[in-house]
Amino acid sequence: MKSLRSKISFNTFTSIAGISALIITLSIYVYEKLYIEFVSTEINAIGENISVDLIDYINEPAGSFNQTEVLLRLDEYEYAETAYIFNSQEELLNVYIGQAGLKTRATPDTFESNVEGDQIFKIDTSSNGANVSGEDNSITTLALGLHHINNKVVIVKTIGESIYPLGKFILIFNLQEALIDSRARYITLVTPSVVFLIALSLLISVRAQRKVFEPLNALIKTMDSVVDHKSYDVKVEETNNEETLALSRAFNNMMVNIQAESEANRQKNALLEKQQSQMERLANFDVLTGLPNRQFLMEMLSKELTKARAKGSELGLLFVDIDGFKSINDSFGHDTGDKFLLHISATMSKLLSENHTLGRLGGDEFVIIAPEIADNKTLEDIAAKLVSAVSRTHIFNTLRLDSGISVGLALASDCNYELSSLITNADVAMYKAKGNGKARFMWFNKEMLADTKRKVLISTRLSSALEKDAFYLVYQAKVDGEQNITGFETLLRWHDEELGHVSPAEFIPVAEQNDKISSISMWIVKRLEIEAPRLIETFGSQLVISVNLSPQDLNSEKLTQFILKRMRENKLPATNLEIEITETAFMNNFNIANSFFSSIKHYGCQLALDDFGTGYSSLSYLTKFDIDTLKIDRSFVSNIGVSKQSELITKTIIKMAKSLDFSVCAEGVETHEQAAFLLQNGCQSLQGFLYSKPVPLEEVLANSRKRAL
Repeated sequence: MKSLRSKISFNTFTSIAGISALIITLSIYVYEKLYIEFVSTEINAIGENISVDLIDYINEPAGSFNQTEVLLRLDEYEYAETAYIFNSQEELLNVYIGQAGLKTRATPDTFESNVEGDQIFKIDTSSNGANVSGEDNSITTLALGLHHINNKVVIVKTIGESIYPLGKFILIFNLQEALIDSRARYITLVTPSVVFLIALSLLISVRAQRKVFEPLNALIKTMDSVVDHKSYDVKVEETNNEETLALSRAFNNMMVNIQAESEANRQKNALLEKQQSQMERLANFDVLTGLPNRQFLMEMLSKELTKARAKGSELGLLFVDIDGFKSINDSFGHDTGDKFLLHISATMSKLLSENHTLGRLGGDEFVIIAPEIADNKTLEDIAAKLVSAVSRTHIFNTLRLDSGISVGLALASDCNYELSSLITNADVAMYKAKGNGKARFMWFNKEMLADTKRKVLISTRLSSALEKDAFYLVYQAKVDGEQNITGFETLLRWHDEELGHVSPAEFIPVAEQNDKISSISMWIVKRLEIEAPRLIETFGSQLVISVNLSPQDLNSEKLTQFILKRMRENKLPATNLEIEITETAFMNNFNIANSFFSSIKHYGCQLALDDFGTGYSSLSYLTKFDIDTLKIDRSFVSNIGVSKQSELITKTIIKMAKSLDFSVCAEGVETHEQAAFLLQNGCQSLQGFLYSKPVPLEEVLANSRKRAL
């Protein structure tokens, strides 16, 4: 492991060396810039002098002695490469090749100047010494003045006056070699001084570091003694240096704090041991009911299954769910709901023997582990006692709460003693019991898994149905007392290539569980934009088209804003539209629902409260809810002529609605007797199979044309 001192020394050396290198590089760069400027000035002056001296000899024949003599002055300059004399007709008169030029490729008759393999120009003297040829960058095309081309300086000067030029003088100076030689001399001179300065800086740095680290070394020795002797009452001497003074004080304060903490820790150990047992209980037992929680239940069930498999005995599992608990929680508050859960768990605990374990999975779900059961009847007896004891009216906190439990039964041997499969089987059986009427128990069987698999398949096929437009709309007519069609309720249908016809009762709950219901509702709205105008055109501008929204739709900001945007843009016929929502859904989303409905009523959309009389709402909410229509649930309509109580409730709903200035629509009308009773008591709108089944748009339009004929 490297010491801090060596790291600092290395960093110091690296920094000095790096800075020195940067300074040398920068100085070389500046030196070369200055050198280039100096050389360019000198060459410009040389070119100017020679061009003046050539005035007297420009009219002499090409290659004359006087011309050559003037050009030979360039021998004084080591890096002069080539020079050319042209007459006014740009004919080459004379050529000079210096020492730098001899290093490049050249012949007596043809001279080529190349820089790193790239041709700059070409001069051909084979034809009377007067023709100059080359590419686009021929030397004769260069403008007068100083040029830098590929590390070469090219001077182009006029011989004679610029107004009446007698010829042209061109000098090429090899700047690259000059720079290389100059740079080498500069580096040779500077390097020893730089090395000396680096060495001197390191020496000074090492001596300074040794002095700085003396207090730190003393502190390290003191800390080692603390580790060796476990003595926390030592102190180090405080120095005048700011950093080491802070470090020394921090160390001394730390020793004082350690002594204090050691004493406090001894006092806390006893308290921690006491709390540990409490923490273990909190980790394994439910805070509300005191029953084993999910984690503890899973560990216990795993151990019991291992024992049962080894002994070859049977183990039963009961999965319990409280019926109607959500309604109790929503209606009376979470405090009452928690107390009710405690009451139910205590009731069930009293009915179980010591070898049975009752635990709470979470919410209103419980599990009972029954090891070493003799036969199936033993588990059934336990379930029957539980259902009987809980499924009744409970007088609780001056409240009368009707509740029950649905219980799923499963055996460990049926799933090869696998924990997850056993829980799944009991859970599936519980949901089957709930679906068959609640307040009962049911055994798991393999046919239930088929239902579960169908739900999973429905879930996976829903997205594909949206993409492929596998859904379609059907419409059920609403009629007045004279059987004139006043509106339609929009209903959704789905025919899948693999599943066949899927009932809304099947796929709507699945869509709600998987958060796909709002996407389906958005599809319905888009479809209504196409089909609703055709219905209005056929049945008149007073036609009302109803569409249902689910509770989740009200919580979907994306969907509600989509509907409002379509109304605002007149893509939806808002004045012909009626939004239907169930009484329970409205109660569970009261604030959100009122805000959304206030917005859509601004555009003329109507509101209907569906399935009225089946929820848990207070009648006082009707005065706060700006609705247009109350829909009487079919459960009341179907009992007209059968139950006097249902008839009385129906009359009361109609009378109350009329007093609140609501219109009334009865759904599920299937007999003339029902229709007569409803109309006689003031119901304005009827809907049911007596008048129309839900049919697709084209069939609705076709039936309308038939009636017209």
